[in-house]
Amino acid sequence: MDIEQMKDFNSEIIEEVNTYAENEKLTSLEAFTKIFLSYLADAGETRTADAEILSYKKKSDNMRINGYSFSAYFNTLTLLVCDYSRDLEINKIGKTEAEKQLKQALRFFKNCKTDYFSDAEEASNGYRAFQFIKENMSQIDTVHIILLTNKVATLNIPQDSAVDKIIIKYDVWDLDRVWQTVFTKKVAEPLVIRLKNKYDTKLPLIKVGGDNEIYDCYVGIIAGKLLASIYKDEGQKLIEKNVRSYLQAQGKVNRGIRATLSNEPEMFMAYNNGISTIAEKITIDDERSKDNMVYINELSGWQIVNGGQTTASIARALHEKTDLSNVYVQMKLTVIKNAEKFDEIISNISKYANSQNEIKMSDFSANDDYHIAMAQYSRSVYIPSEKGKAAYRWFYERARGQYAVEVNRQPTAGDKNKFKEFNDPKKKISKTVVAKCLMLWRKQPHIVAKGLETNFVEFSELIKKGEIAKPTEESYKSMIAKVILFNECDKIIAGLKFGDWKAQQNCYTIALLSEYFGDMVDDAYIWQNQRISPEVALKIEELSYKVWTHFMKPETKGVNVGQWCKKESCWILLKERYEANKL
Repeated sequence: MDIEQMKDFNSEIIEEVNTYAENEKLTSLEAFTKIFLSYLADAGETRTADAEILSYKKKSDNMRINGYSFSAYFNTLTLLVCDYSRDLEINKIGKTEAEKQLKQALRFFKNCKTDYFSDAEEASNGYRAFQFIKENMSQIDTVHIILLTNKVATLNIPQDSAVDKIIIKYDVWDLDRVWQTVFTKKVAEPLVIRLKNKYDTKLPLIKVGGDNEIYDCYVGIIAGKLLASIYKDEGQKLIEKNVRSYLQAQGKVNRGIRATLSNEPEMFMAYNNGISTIAEKITIDDERSKDNMVYINELSGWQIVNGGQTTASIARALHEKTDLSNVYVQMKLTVIKNAEKFDEIISNISKYANSQNEIKMSDFSANDDYHIAMAQYSRSVYIPSEKGKAAYRWFYERARGQYAVEVNRQPTAGDKNKFKEFNDPKKKISKTVVAKCLMLWRKQPHIVAKGLETNFVEFSELIKKGEIAKPTEESYKSMIAKVILFNECDKIIAGLKFGDWKAQQNCYTIALLSEYFGDMVDDAYIWQNQRISPEVALKIEELSYKVWTHFMKPETKGVNVGQWCKKESCWILLKERYEANKL
């Protein structure tokens, strides 16, 4: 590792945390959690996407958590615990301390299975997290507990454990691991499924006739119990080539699949369309294989591209001790020989393959053109200057960490300071923030409220459909105007000190402004002045009170407002109340 480069990266993170905490009125630990998670999102870490951030600590009972997320699709709960150091020097965290912090989150989860929180204040962070986990407890098969830290950790991670029948898995994202993803673009080792050595079996498939330089194709069946066992061991790693696919598949496990597995397992092959998979390479048992019939000992880089819900459903059935001895799944395996075609083939398989429950995949590689172009405009279009030559710019981060990379490319400390002067860190924006601001102006507050990653998937789909303005200098300036509008709205609402749900209030206030007073917002004025007009500021303040009144009168009494805001019904009711002058 490059210690000096890592120190510079750490100082960038600390500076960003300080700025973010001040602007958002957050604690340093909450700001660190948000920022660190944004790096994980770009690294393809799906388990932490759209996590709810909080600060809960009970020192006397040695438990705490700093965030949580839940995937109904994967039946997995993720708990976050964070260790943030303000020291500019690189500190280390040993095995004992790391395990201690991971176990604090485990203790919180265990207490969610008891009446520990029954006397807790309902408005407290701990109670909200407990309430959410309790409501979903029957769906949880696996709990991932992840330590986030800007220290450097040892490589020792606790072994899997269990609470009742729930599997507990641990992981650590430290400064070195994040730095590697940003600066060295270190790619994780491909997932290897050792069928022969680990599962004591071989996978018989028929090789489809024909030969080409791009791929080989195999078809056949895989035993349901084997597929479920692999999923139980590897989980979301099986769909990492479609890292955000599950964000569009958050529904409950398909009842039809579950019913077939329980009541007519012998009919599963007839009713289910099977799975489409890809691999980078395979290892074949040459002695047993003959002609087009091959026996596979090992799959390297194996990914399920279509059929994720089928796999999750079978795994759930295995967990519930359903007899899977008569369950078999159709399987297509595409072994991609041309590495340059890898992403393109995966995208097209996702797009064209049929499945019992379609998982809508986003073709992110096609969307790169949009973000590349916007990043290019941010490097060449300068902010208007009242005097002299314009020299300042916004900085569009197409990939998280690009700003830090650019800073570290400067040869001297003086050059680094000069770069920051003309590319103010406060004017650094990410593609997910841009997606948030533009989607709010498109009146989609309930989508944005689901989280940056989920919203980005929807935004990417709109790019593919041609519903987002193509990158031009004009559309770039308009985009920056919407970012400034959001930032100004955030400051106004923060100053009014409503309390909780500021993020959701921002979303619904901007959407309400767009719906009824969109003509008041002049992009050209905002770009030229780098601020909104006084009239727009007053209108935002007025609408924010309407939104707050709406939040305080939810459809269902006692509902968690944060969860309610994720439903379109919340947005529809707000418009109805506003038009009826009932706010």
